[in-house]
Amino acid sequence: MQKVLISALAYDGGKSGIANYIDNVVSQLSKTMYIDIIVNEDEVKFFEGISDKISFKIVPSHLKKPLHSVLWHLFILPFKINKDEYEWMLLPAGNRRLMSFYPIKTLVTMHDLSQFNVGKKYDIFRMFYIKRVIPFFLKRADKIFTVSQNTADDMVLHYSMKKEQLTVNYNGVNKDYFAPATSLDKDLLKVKKPYILYVSRIEHPGKNHLNLIKAYEKLPLSYKDKYNLCLIGSDWNGAQAVHEYADSSLDAKRIKFLGYVENSELPLYYRNASVFVFPSFYEGFGIPVAEAMASGVAVAASNTSSLPEVGGDAALYFDPESAENISEVMHKILKDKKYRQNMQKMGYKQVKKFDWKIHAKIIQKIANSA
Repeated sequence: MQKVLISALAYDGGKSGIANYIDNVVSQLSKTMYIDIIVNEDEVKFFEGISDKISFKIVPSHLKKPLHSVLWHLFILPFKINKDEYEWMLLPAGNRRLMSFYPIKTLVTMHDLSQFNVGKKYDIFRMFYIKRVIPFFLKRADKIFTVSQNTADDMVLHYSMKKEQLTVNYNGVNKDYFAPATSLDKDLLKVKKPYILYVSRIEHPGKNHLNLIKAYEKLPLSYKDKYNLCLIGSDWNGAQAVHEYADSSLDAKRIKFLGYVENSELPLYYRNASVFVFPSFYEGFGIPVAEAMASGVAVAASNTSSLPEVGGDAALYFDPESAENISEVMHKILKDKKYRQNMQKMGYKQVKKFDWKIHAKIIQKIANSA
């Protein structure tokens, strides 16, 4: 049985889309192979109990600091890998962590190049790393996956990658986990009224919470009296601006910040939402869109980046720059129950395209042929 090495040093305490990706890929790959996971000492707990085929290469907690982690990956990790111990290695967050050279066959997953598409996302030093350092070392990897065609196109545009160097490998959805409600379980929810839902870290301006709140403010009063706006996600860069605007809003009492919600509880909030809105300016994939469709929720999303690719004909789209347009789309979905039900049916069909088992099989196939 194969033994492989995976770096999980971009895990973010389990509170990000990349953490979601690592969780699911590790879970699937560990069914057919042994895995050593490079992990911070305080994040081992997230992987314990997944499989008896998983072992850990634990690193000090100071490597949670982005600069330390970047430098360690680039200049220390390549010398620590035993060439005879592993068949291949996976770097599941290539847009954040790479190595200066690859002593064994190495596969890299690239999630997005949002930094080229969302202004003021990072400071000048991080942008230098993204624009200059990453493409230089990325091209040395054996194989590069992108989680959408949109990300592949961005790689060609911004990094001058050749199309044949890239394999589109869509993210998946655990459809046993994210599934329609069989009975209403609202007693377990922190929100008692019907609600409009957005699941994303609170990051400004990229995740576009301000325009969503402004769009909510524009809804007819009868709709705001009926539906709260619920925002699930941890505070990240720029979150203060979002909280300050929401606190000053005339609808402040209707806007609910639920913070980070554990993965075990998250499906509950999806499947009881009246509509799921995803106004992000840019996404490499947008896993919450697929999770919402799998949960039987009508989806409204930005008409940018990968989101029309993921939502297909099942979602209704808006211009994320226009609070007016976002509000119009939410209103259209909320006012027509039959329309919502049709969107739900289309969502079930669309989400069949996204499966973590298929994603893992493609990784294995490419690894064994590269």
